[in-house]
Amino acid sequence: MRGIKALNKAIQTEVKMFGIEDIRMADWGYYSNDYSIEYTLFENRIEDELFLDFVKERFNYKPLNNFMLSLFHEIGHHYTYDEATESDVIYDFCQAEKDRIEEEMQTATSNRKIKKLEYEYFNLPDEIVATAWAVEYMREHEEEIKIMWEHILKAIHKFYEKNLDK
Repeated sequence: MRGIKALNKAIQTEVKMFGIEDIRMADWGYYSNDYSIEYTLFENRIEDELFLDFVKERFNYKPLNNFMLSLFHEIGHHYTYDEATESDVIYDFCQAEKDRIEEEMQTATSNRKIKKLEYEYFNLPDEIVATAWAVEYMREHEEEIKIMWEHILKAIHKFYEKNLDK
């Protein structure tokens, strides 16, 4: 894909102040070994819609959009990683539950079952503290988040323009 380096760099510029050292397109994830975040541009996935619903229900908060919520959730992992993984018991529990949820998700066919599994994931100790951090930060810095989104959106538009069939 053309323009991926420029898009990554534009997002990196916006999150550098949080100690994030690398940005890559893949699927949402935080990697503590190199302080990196992976992101996706896929939209309207059921897990994204459920994440927005979860945040509204659990935190009584409606974020600007799913991209920024997910981005700040991953930044939240960066800030809460040591706290969330300080106990081997908690870390092992979270990993085992994530494996179980992923396995069950492979055979989940109803929206009800998918929602149940996603909410179990969102409520895991390491996930909920990252989300809580994200919500608190986003609430306290709404104007900053809007400006960051404008910059990121501009870079996304440039990326798509470079990759449109002409």
